[in-house]
Amino acid sequence: MSIQLKPVGVVHVDVDDEAIRNSWSGVKGVVEVFREYGDGLNGIDGFSHLILIAYLHKVTDDQRRTLKVRPKRFLRFNINISDLPEVGVFCTDSPHRPNPIALTIVRLIKREELYLHVEGLDLFNGTPILDIKPYTPNRRIADVNVPKWYETLACKAAGKLDANAT
Repeated sequence: MSIQLKPVGVVHVDVDDEAIRNSWSGVKGVVEVFREYGDGLNGIDGFSHLILIAYLHKVTDDQRRTLKVRPKRFLRFNINISDLPEVGVFCTDSPHRPNPIALTIVRLIKREELYLHVEGLDLFNGTPILDIKPYTPNRRIADVNVPKWYETLACKAAGKLDANAT
């Protein structure tokens, strides 16, 4: 089976990739929707948040073969890499995965024609956008469970546990 997708837009940010990697809450940026898809934005004004589905264009063929990773986002909280468990890529938001597709939720600040000004963006400059969906109340999950390894790392990151404790 062959799947072909055509981007509906592209991300524009004024910071480098490293700044985005190091941002826990994302950055401000603009999603430019290509003119041929402009009518698809009718009615989008008024939504506070949008779901962006993107193609992670900087993932290499070698990185696409990655099936186990350490959740490295927790390193910014002074957690030692040796304390990060090796887990399946589908348990993380690692960009290194067989199909480098991203799903991210951003706050819509304003719309100017084909340009969506957003914040909370964790995508690099030039990232192709495959789809845009509104974030609506029926998508909200109130009762979420996470595995023990994730809960432990989240507590360490929040300073509730000694960063070197397991």
